[in-house]
Amino acid sequence: MSIQVKNKCIFDLPKSLKNMKTTFLKPWFALVCMTMLIFSTACSSSDDSNGNQGDEKKTLSTQLLNGLNDHRLSLGLDALILHDYASTLAQEHSEYMAEAGKMSYDNSYERAELMFKAESPSKMSESAAWKYNTAEEAVAAMLNASEHKNNIEADFTHIGIGTSKSDAGIYFYSLIFLRK
Repeated sequence: MSIQVKNKCIFDLPKSLKNMKTTFLKPWFALVCMTMLIFSTACSSSDDSNGNQGDEKKTLSTQLLNGLNDHRLSLGLDALILHDYASTLAQEHSEYMAEAGKMSYDNSYERAELMFKAESPSKMSESAAWKYNTAEEAVAAMLNASEHKNNIEADFTHIGIGTSKSDAGIYFYSLIFLRK
């Protein structure tokens, strides 16, 4: 007994199952199909706002990285490489700022300590921004602030990026720059 699609055998049953009656397989097949249907329905949500917010964060982070790297490349500098752990710390800080409703560098020493213990960068710096609705606006504003511009144009090799939107609709951005 074989399962066939358009006259091509894609799965051949073992000999021990070839003589098995199909009535035995039908209840199991129905049970498997129902289980898959139940789990796929239970795991999906009609409210995809969290999914959209996750996509929005990824899009903003990608746009920030592209904007920063476009600027660096225009100066003949190497592009920054996105760093997972630094991005995790930056994301946590962006969410912290969004919950507090204000931009801050709170707990920067703790983030630095965690980063140095985990990754041993030769140097590290942070930039934060808020109230910019697009990544392009945030990059332009940071390039107009000397402290942030110095971070963007320094000899860093990696970056962590975090973005969050507060309940009031205000965007918060955290950037952690590293030299590895």
